Amino acid sequence: MKTRLSLMLAASSLMLAAPALAEDDGLTPEKVAAIQRDEAAALAKVNADYGNRKPSEMSNAERGQSIRDQQKEAAKVMEKHGVSAKEFATFTARMTPEDNQRVANEARRLDDKAKAEKEAEAKKRKGDGEVHIQQGFSDADPVELESEEGAEPSVDVDSSLENSPVVEMGAPAGVPAKSSISRKKASRSGSRRGR
Repeated sequence: MKTRLSLMLAASSLMLAAPALAEDDGLTPEKVAAIQRDEAAALAKVNADYGNRKPSEMSNAERGQSIRDQQKEAAKVMEKHGVSAKEFATFTARMTPEDNQRVANEARRLDDKAKAEKEAEAKKRKGDGEVHIQQGFSDADPVELESEEGAEPSVDVDSSLENSPVVEMGAPAGVPAKSSISRKKASRSGSRRGR
């Protein structure tokens, strides 16, 4: 009877020490939030590859392949964070309500951080708001469309543009300007009415 009691005490001490061992390995509620965020992003990518369709809208082969792809992506996330799926599942199953609250707080912090980074990137892309508009192409100020590093700048002028018809700026698009022939016909018809 004493051996059973000592074995149970030893087993219970190992069971209670498991969460502490997992934290020593680097698994914390904050890391759990990061893993869950990365895993959700990876699964969203796989779902987008399959057109964000419900499993009931897929064929059996597509459904099976999407599940295998989701498992591969989840395994990559676990490997990236240096945690096995078993350790992750064990740690999350044994988390206390306080740990769950820490995970939720960290998830909110990561969302806010990502949102701030996205806004900063958009602001950086927007620049100072000043836009330079060039009124056309000229030999004095050519515009280079494609270039290679170290190559001399060159401007190709399409020869068909040199012989193209001149378009009057006052006429609306798609409406041809009145020609001198139509004016002559109008003047003749006007002179007949007067007779």
